[in-house]
Amino acid sequence: MKRWFARRLQPLGHPPTAPDGVVRIGADTDVERLAVRMLPQVSSPAPHKGLRIARAELKGTLTVTDPSAFVTALSRGIGHARAYSCGLLLVR
Repeated sequence: MKRWFARRLQPLGHPPTAPDGVVRIGADTDVERLAVRMLPQVSSPAPHKGLRIARAELKGTLTVTDPSAFVTALSRGIGHARAYSCGLLLVR
């Protein structure tokens, strides 16, 4: 999960989209300092029967490097499971 999240980080001066097409979140952090807690998988009812979504909670400190990209990540979420209420960012 840390590796998945690390691919979405945006070091200062890097573009909001990585060369491989991954959309970055407009913030950076030391990945080794992130705490990860795996949550129970979610299974989708029909019509997407058999769909399973892995979920995790990451806690840490981010440094905003691209305010516009960060606001987009906050408002839209990150990852492919946004429609299932996954990928939401909570900032305190």
